[in-house]
Amino acid sequence: MTTIKENEFLCDEEIYKRFVDLKDKICEERKKKEVVNNNIDSVNFNDDDGNSYSSYIKEMKKLLKVVLLKYKALKFGEFILKSKRKSNYFFSSGVLNNIVSSNIICFLLSELIIKNKLSFDYLLGASYKGIPMVSLTSHFLFESKKYSNIFYLYDRKEKKEYGDKNVIVGNLDDDEDILNLKKTKNNQDEEKKNIVIIDDVFTCGTALTEILAKLKTYQNLKVVAFIVLLNRNEYEINENNQKIYFKDIFEKRVGIPLYSILSYKDDIQSMI
Repeated sequence: MTTIKENEFLCDEEIYKRFVDLKDKICEERKKKEVVNNNIDSVNFNDDDGNSYSSYIKEMKKLLKVVLLKYKALKFGEFILKSKRKSNYFFSSGVLNNIVSSNIICFLLSELIIKNKLSFDYLLGASYKGIPMVSLTSHFLFESKKYSNIFYLYDRKEKKEYGDKNVIVGNLDDDEDILNLKKTKNNQDEEKKNIVIIDDVFTCGTALTEILAKLKTYQNLKVVAFIVLLNRNEYEINENNQKIYFKDIFEKRVGIPLYSILSYKDDIQSMI
């Protein structure tokens, strides 16, 4: 396997060629593991031999970093973030408006969902960056032949005052009018529909908290996981001079796990 260098410049044709090659190898390795284990719930995806599933995933992440640099989605310098915090890098997924980049991102998202055995009824794309991500991620999940169909939703930044006034957009009444199911103490959780929310970046959780607030009016929907393209690994210093990461604070507050494809500590810091 030819190792990808994160800072090498590749033309779109070469990037796509490597994507297809890695995608095929990842799918093949995953299927092998599932056949050997005969049950995906017992599959170990974390072995680290030279031709393993995890090794190919690492190469795909390197290819993702190649496109982040190529299309200037990742810039280095001095920046002020939306949170008013200073940063020596800036990440913007909005410039990745091409199908080659989207394929890499959404294939990795789909594999993360499969690897972590996330059970869901709906994927929800956080507006606006997460909307195209859930659509293509659904395609790759469906392509894995593990799902007979995949439903996805997105939230509105602002509620409409005409027509469809729902803040969550999508077909939510596919069985027995999901929003009006009667709840009982014994079967409340069984009636809920699981949602995995997908967004582009996590800093301190403000945007995800806003989506959770919108979902409170949908009592039969339950968020079971968040997935972001990049976890910035931002933190604050407590009274004991210890780093307290915002991801940990957020997960503890909402009681929902957050996963990421890339993180500052593991993937970005070494590039600066």
